[in-house]
This record gives sequence, C-alpha cells and structure tokens, in this order.
Amino acid sequence: MKNIFSKIFKFSNVSLPPEVTDSFLEKFGDSINIEWLQTDDFFEAIFYLDDIEHIAHFDSSGKLLNLKKNLSLQSTPEHIKEKAILHGELMNVIEISEDVVVGYELIVRDTDLIRFSLLLNEKGGLIHKSKL
Repeated sequence: MKNIFSKIFKFSNVSLPPEVTDSFLEKFGDSINIEWLQTDDFFEAIFYLDDIEHIAHFDSSGKLLNLKKNLSLQSTPEHIKEKAILHGELMNVIEISEDVVVGYELIVRDTDLIRFSLLLNEKGGLIHKSKL
C-alpha cells in the first residue's frame, strides 16, 4: 500500500494524517505530480488536475479550507478580464475558492512593463494592488 501512495504523492518529509490523505483522494483523486508542504496544523498540496496547476489547503481534520487554481487567460471570466485591463495587460490569473469562488489573484503589466499584483473579489472589485 505504501508503494502505491509513493507513486501518487511526493511527501517531501510531510507526515499526512489519514484524514487529509482521504479527503484529498476523494476530491482530487485523478491528480498527478502532487507535492505536500506543512505549516503548523495546515497542509498544502500542489498538484495538477486536467493539466491545470492547483493548490489546496487542508486543516489537520482533512477539511478543505481553500483551493487556488491557475486559469488560462482564455478561461478567465469576462468581468475579471474587463477589470484587469484597467490596470494593464493581463499576464496570469489564479481563481480562489472556498466552497464557491471568492476572488482572483492577477498579475498585470502596464505600458512601462511594470508588473502589479491585483487581488479582486468574485465580482471584480479591487481589494489590493501592489507593485512586483
């Protein structure tokens, strides 16, 4: 059994509680290239599902706290694209969800090629902007 898990998971010296492993497999069972990190009582899985990079955060009981998913520029919701263009050219989009979509992390660059990080809520409202 350990051999099967070693082929699925790259544990990176992280000791996963069975509840975390079970929850991950239930939600993201077809994932590949899984890497785990641990901070205090939280566990972070970085993995690919359907050729898209995801980052999932779990508590020690196996509850999924949030999920970040890299979106292609083509699959980015139009209302988010429209808000991003006000700040520059859209370079990268990460969708953040906690049961439902709660926001987006964007990287944009202006006409001087200066990059900015934007945090938008689910409707596209600007929460935070910082220069990279």
